[in-house]
Amino acid sequence: MRKQLHLTKRFFQKIGIRFIRMMNIDRVKGMSEAEREAGGILRRLMVDEQTDLLTSPTTGKYYVKCNKRSMLLVLGDGELSIINHVYGYNVHLSQRVEQLFREQFLDEIEKRRESMESEFRNSVKHSLKEIYKNLENEKQS
Repeated sequence: MRKQLHLTKRFFQKIGIRFIRMMNIDRVKGMSEAEREAGGILRRLMVDEQTDLLTSPTTGKYYVKCNKRSMLLVLGDGELSIINHVYGYNVHLSQRVEQLFREQFLDEIEKRRESMESEFRNSVKHSLKEIYKNLENEKQS
């Protein structure tokens, strides 16, 4: 019985490890050099706090705008476009690589949203009870 339980746990552990390896962008098999370099540029710009991350629900495109480097990256329609005032590159992406880039983009947006929300929640000075007490005190006066 113990051996069966151990084998079951080990089986699910192996599946988990394979899944994590599949989702790691640097280990995607068959990824071209252009996809790898474009992904590196995308990741470096996304983690910079000064960049703007935008999404377009109608077109399904994702935008990374970096004023500091005068760059705009557009992810969508099977390609990553890297645009500057001097050059413009369109790197064609496989479906799998494009999906991984999208997930990374959405993860970064989620991190920023959580940070913004916690910043606002931590700066709250009055709780609901205090506001209610203040209103009650004003009402009695």
